[in-house]
Amino acid sequence: MIEIIRCRTGQKIYIENMQGEKTLLTLLGEHGVAFFAPCGGRGECGRCRVRFAWGAPEPTEKERRLLSADELGKGVRLACAVRVKEPCRILLEDDEEQMAVLAGTGEVRACPEHVPVQTGTGAPVFGIAVDVGTTTLAAELFSLEDGRTLATATGVNHQRVYGADVLSRIAAANEGRGALLRESICADLVRLTEELLAQVKCEVQVSHMVIAGNTTMCHLLRGLSCEGLGRAPFAPADNGLYETDADALFGVDGWRMKVTVLSGISAFVGGDIVAGIYGMRMTERRGRCLLLDIGTNGEMALWQKDTLFVTSTAAGPVFEGGNISCGMPGVPGAVCHAAYWGGRFLCETIGEAPAVGICGSGIIDIAAGLVEHHLVDKNGTLKEPWFTQGVPVAEGVRFYQRDIREVQMGKGAIRAGIETLLAAAGAGDGMACEEILLAGGFGYSMQTEKAVRIGMFPASFAGRVTAAGNTSLKGAKRYLLSGEKEREEIGRICACAREIRLAEQPLFQELYVKHMLFSGA
Repeated sequence: MIEIIRCRTGQKIYIENMQGEKTLLTLLGEHGVAFFAPCGGRGECGRCRVRFAWGAPEPTEKERRLLSADELGKGVRLACAVRVKEPCRILLEDDEEQMAVLAGTGEVRACPEHVPVQTGTGAPVFGIAVDVGTTTLAAELFSLEDGRTLATATGVNHQRVYGADVLSRIAAANEGRGALLRESICADLVRLTEELLAQVKCEVQVSHMVIAGNTTMCHLLRGLSCEGLGRAPFAPADNGLYETDADALFGVDGWRMKVTVLSGISAFVGGDIVAGIYGMRMTERRGRCLLLDIGTNGEMALWQKDTLFVTSTAAGPVFEGGNISCGMPGVPGAVCHAAYWGGRFLCETIGEAPAVGICGSGIIDIAAGLVEHHLVDKNGTLKEPWFTQGVPVAEGVRFYQRDIREVQMGKGAIRAGIETLLAAAGAGDGMACEEILLAGGFGYSMQTEKAVRIGMFPASFAGRVTAAGNTSLKGAKRYLLSGEKEREEIGRICACAREIRLAEQPLFQELYVKHMLFSGA
């Protein structure tokens, strides 16, 4: 018998399978235990750590490579590598995390004693807008009569047990775990909906839910094949507007609301960026407008006259804390801002909790501090003793040479993507853009000048970037509040889009190599 104890809650889980045929990570997934494996269990990150109180198997070659002798001696193993054949007790210190997710699109007001309904029809007039991200989820409940926000809710996308990025999820689906991925996201959305309704003091019946997400998340939600997303020419199974009923999608009896999944443009420019374009009314603007949504997949859209230029660049999970030694999502205890002063970093953490790791905005700040104070050269090499020992950020938190490399690859991909997109549209270096909008929670907390300092953004962006918040959620809400004719704009956005495939652009490869360097170091 395998006894598993969640350290924070004391919850106990028992697993009888001890044949050693499956890894612990696989067993946890099969028993509904969400456990974060940033690399999808490929044994590359060393982050899916568990601790055996007793009964620890001999470490594998992979564990000897990724874990220290001290950790191995204390019973630490990797869930993706360890195979249990004997009775044991395992302690899980990774538990449900409360991420700092950007949710609401407006002021949240208390629910009235009497819920308003459409005059003369008695029909419910409440809707739910949902942003399905690779890492996090955000939702808003509001009145369809006047747009009043009644509740907001956020949560973790528990598909992360199958990997931190979309490529890992695609691989998992194509290896036969698509049904598990679909069950996971459906369960998360049901929980999110129930949380919204629990916040309201009176009985509410929802008539319509609109979901915006990237192409992979929408495929997994709908149970579509991801085969076309995993190999060239990267063709979605279906990227169009999808409408169904909640009971059919989620399998919850009595849920009679209509569900709409917004359409996307391509395999890697999905419904979330379309919703952002729609929500910010980009195609109604006369001047050039650039929208950036930086995450695992850096999606970009440039509106110019009557054409929408779009692209997507694989930045990797670095800006969400992935593949970083002490990286973590935006949860309490994550270093979110840092300044180098007097020979050390002064840090700000989410929730003012003791520092336990670094999230995306903190990673940008630390890299910028190292560049500004010439502790790293233009090639990205740290000076000694930090090259060997890592740079101390806070007690127990360090930033290593391999972390610098992750930043270089991520920021190089973003900068090269921006410049290739601008070049394709003949928009110069960005000065020709009248508006530059930065979407998402990472964009909301990131300090633009630090991104310019490390070369992730062109110098022309300095002082000209507007944090636009959760534009995906704004677009989903606008769709719910709009009339049928106005909703047709979604189709027009997709029709006028011209995708720039970076893999086919020699300029992108040239710029990527160039912008991996720290020019200001």
